[in-house]
Amino acid sequence: MSEQKTISLVLGSGGARGLAHIGVIQVLEEQGYRISSISGSSMGALIGGIYAAGKLDIYTEWVCALDRLDVFRLLDVSFSGTAIFKGEKIINTLRDLIGQQNIEDLPISFTAVATDLDECKEVWLSSGPLCDAIRASIAFPTIFSAFPHKGKTLVDGGLLNPIPIAPTLRDSTDMTIAVSLSGNAKVIPEDLPEVASSPEQRNKYHQKVIDYIDSLQRKNSDKEEDDAGTW
Repeated sequence: MSEQKTISLVLGSGGARGLAHIGVIQVLEEQGYRISSISGSSMGALIGGIYAAGKLDIYTEWVCALDRLDVFRLLDVSFSGTAIFKGEKIINTLRDLIGQQNIEDLPISFTAVATDLDECKEVWLSSGPLCDAIRASIAFPTIFSAFPHKGKTLVDGGLLNPIPIAPTLRDSTDMTIAVSLSGNAKVIPEDLPEVASSPEQRNKYHQKVIDYIDSLQRKNSDKEEDDAGTW
């Protein structure tokens, strides 16, 4: 039997459509692929985090059994004036299903992407309580209350990065598969010419993207140091 191909899986945002991510994961496993790392925004972070924790079967059985009344019972009305629902009932139910787990202890590398509402930039959550990271990533403004985290006000990651590929770029996997739930269906012509690319070309492009991200991180770090020096 040939060795399993390893995958970095990127799961995009998409609200209730995110349940389609479950089917994607099931098909990849059926085809013999091994998912070694996951990054996700919003519903992609929820499904990806549950899978990384090894609890996707439990969640799938639970969510497929929900009826409309069950869904209404999970919605806790917020009277803050900033959002319709608090989001705490949903996340507490999730904790009951998958348990209290820290991201760094999961058998699969996982990153949830959220948005810093004050700084208008994305935040990568790859350590700390899993359910907190999921809660931050699904906090769609005006629907669910924002999530306070280390002095930041975090909301839905899909606002800035609906398909968060960047957190997986350093993975030493065989391939990256990104799942978008917002695109329109397209018919690909059968006679479309195949575009070939050598491993060297792909590696050069991969490295350029990593170098670009590193430069952004250095700029942010330098800016934070300069800001700290002004106090």
